[in-house]
Amino acid sequence: MKKRKICVVVNDRAIYGRVKPVMEAIQKHPQLELQVIAVTNFYFDHLFWYLFHGEPVSFLKAFSWYIKARTTKILGKRGEVEKLEYLPKLLMGAGFPIHARLPLFLEGGNTRVMVKSAGLGLLGIPKLFEKLKPDVVLIYADRFESLPIAMAAAFLNIPIAHVEGGDVSGTIDESVRHAITKLAHMHFPVTEKSRQRLIRMGENPDFVFMPGFSGIDFIKSIDLGLDNDFFRRYGRGGSDNFDLHKPFLLVLYHPVTTEYNMNYEYARALCAAIDKIKMPAMFVVSNLDAGSDGISSAIREYRVRNSRPDRAFYKNFSPEDFNRVLAHASAAIGNSSSFLREGAFFGTPSVLVGSRQTGRECGANVIEVLPEEKKIKEAIEKQLRHGRYPSSAMFGDGKAGARIAEILARVNPSIQKRFY
Repeated sequence: MKKRKICVVVNDRAIYGRVKPVMEAIQKHPQLELQVIAVTNFYFDHLFWYLFHGEPVSFLKAFSWYIKARTTKILGKRGEVEKLEYLPKLLMGAGFPIHARLPLFLEGGNTRVMVKSAGLGLLGIPKLFEKLKPDVVLIYADRFESLPIAMAAAFLNIPIAHVEGGDVSGTIDESVRHAITKLAHMHFPVTEKSRQRLIRMGENPDFVFMPGFSGIDFIKSIDLGLDNDFFRRYGRGGSDNFDLHKPFLLVLYHPVTTEYNMNYEYARALCAAIDKIKMPAMFVVSNLDAGSDGISSAIREYRVRNSRPDRAFYKNFSPEDFNRVLAHASAAIGNSSSFLREGAFFGTPSVLVGSRQTGRECGANVIEVLPEEKKIKEAIEKQLRHGRYPSSAMFGDGKAGARIAEILARVNPSIQKRFY
């Protein structure tokens, strides 16, 4: 019997951690064959791609990295190469074959570059799909770069399976998520409320399944212990005395694209509030959505003028290590969806800042506040006084990956969608 080819497009480190259990289940299923496309930043073989398609500023920024990476490769120094290939490195290290790379992300972090990055994805993905000939394309969640991938699959008459549809939130993710829903043929929402929304959007309930949240599968499969091996993997983030065994804050603030011009001020308010809290803090770089330029500037300014030795700043963690940090943090501050979902399972006190996650279902561990210094500080102090929350199983039981793989093996939706 011919195996059904399921193509999973992995586009960032957070998505990888959540989709990994689904990929593993697809690999193990006797009726399925896994294909993997890794969405990457600038990569060695794509010099002329960026020269032709990228805007000059983005190309010039990427070109210096190209020269540096080629030099270090020749000299045998792998460090810089591994930074450029972080996501592919994670995938290959976990035993996933990479069938294709899709160069997509341009430098810049503004709205114009976000549009161009999506355009590059739309230019590059048809050739990959024609080469791989997948039977189903699986798309996770609501990242902006997922929309051109969904468009290409739909236009090429390839069925789309969409995970985490039906949620509501803020920023441009809200629109992207619902747009992918209307292009998708099979749906895997996380909660009953999301399932009902999909049906109200005209999706046939016969193709709306609720397997649970595969992120819970992932965190149940790993050792959550956090020790000083962490520093050997990532360094000390510019901190002299950061101690993982003492209370600390985890700070991760992503852009709100629909409030693009305010992201710098929001991040400044967040940094000012964190500065008032006399506790070590670990900052993690935001994603590449439009507005990340403002957030990066605010955090960079804070880092330059702040001489406290208990502030650590990091660019990338593996999904395993990010969840270890989240599980051990005294409080998580920012607007990552992981603070709501994985954070609910861990019982980590979380302060959700601003509108990026507005409307998302969350557990008792979350306090939502406006992006104002005083309100953020008060919410952090309240969460620290409260301490850890009971673990919540509201988002899943750790078996979502196997359920999704089984559904992908047996369900055959019509390529022509009908409004239900």
